[in-house]
Amino acid sequence: MVFAHPAWLFLLPAVLVPWLFFRGKSYVGHSDVGRMEKRTRGGYLHLFPLVSLSLGFVALLFALATPQHPFTEPQETIKARDIMIAVDKSGSMSTEFDGEVPTPQAGNSELDKELPPLPKSPALGDTYGTDDGSQPQQRRIDAAQASVLNFVRDRFMSKSGDRVGVLVFDQSPYISWPLTSDLKMIYRKLQLTTHGVGGGTNFGEYKPGPIDAAVAQFDELGQSSTRVLIMVTDGEDNLSDDAQDRLLKLLQSRHIRLYVIGVGPTLAENDVDIIKLAQKAGGQVFRVENGGDLNLCFQTINSLEQSAVQVSGAHKHDERFYYFAYAALFFFLVGLTAEAIVLNQ
Repeated sequence: MVFAHPAWLFLLPAVLVPWLFFRGKSYVGHSDVGRMEKRTRGGYLHLFPLVSLSLGFVALLFALATPQHPFTEPQETIKARDIMIAVDKSGSMSTEFDGEVPTPQAGNSELDKELPPLPKSPALGDTYGTDDGSQPQQRRIDAAQASVLNFVRDRFMSKSGDRVGVLVFDQSPYISWPLTSDLKMIYRKLQLTTHGVGGGTNFGEYKPGPIDAAVAQFDELGQSSTRVLIMVTDGEDNLSDDAQDRLLKLLQSRHIRLYVIGVGPTLAENDVDIIKLAQKAGGQVFRVENGGDLNLCFQTINSLEQSAVQVSGAHKHDERFYYFAYAALFFFLVGLTAEAIVLNQ
């Protein structure tokens, strides 16, 4: 048993010593000789209220110290996939998005509860202004965010058990949240991806790129043998043959499947390098503005075999303070009742 607030226990001598000292003199000064005679004849009976009330004070202090019984839930094995989501936040992602932005799904699930208000994300019109009073245009990053939010919601609602991590990248990758089964936190972090867009794009022409960062996450925290990297980008960066070979070896050596969700015309109209890399790695490319593509992306990942993952039991505490609180109440009631009986003898 441990105490969450052990400082209360230091009050034990501070309370009990004066209490016992003054209670020992409780009848001093009384002129009723008959009462003193009764105390002499029933000395042990007169001690009962004192002992009971003292035990009540002790139990109360133990309750205030908040005793807890620590325990660890048993380890369990679940079926899951490890998924890293890499979101492009380069300057080109702030360009106006010509297609139809996926509609962010909403509902009454745990993903929609207990979230504080988010800071407003600047849209394209907020940056450059609109002279005709029309609504600001959506950016590529807004389309990217909507697609990955719907993807995480799909993981959550289907109770897939998948572990998800998030990183953002421009010239360098930045881990937004490591691999976790807490999809509520991932959903929250993804809602902040539209802030701070800027910089160039580096898929991995020089280290580290988003694939390097994802591989590091899989190496450090990965538990499932089924590993997926989803890159959401407009594809506006080149990869030399040497860089493609290096990244392909990284993906193949870790058995990582690369899927690209494309936004903007570059990926739609050109066979860009990131598409070539995904195809060499046995992955696929999907389009943000095509709802059928996004559904196919979800279905493709769902069809991947889940592998066994050992989930360590959570460390928890079983509260025990109420036992002492009940004991304190019991001793106080008994002590006060005995006090009244003794004084009226």
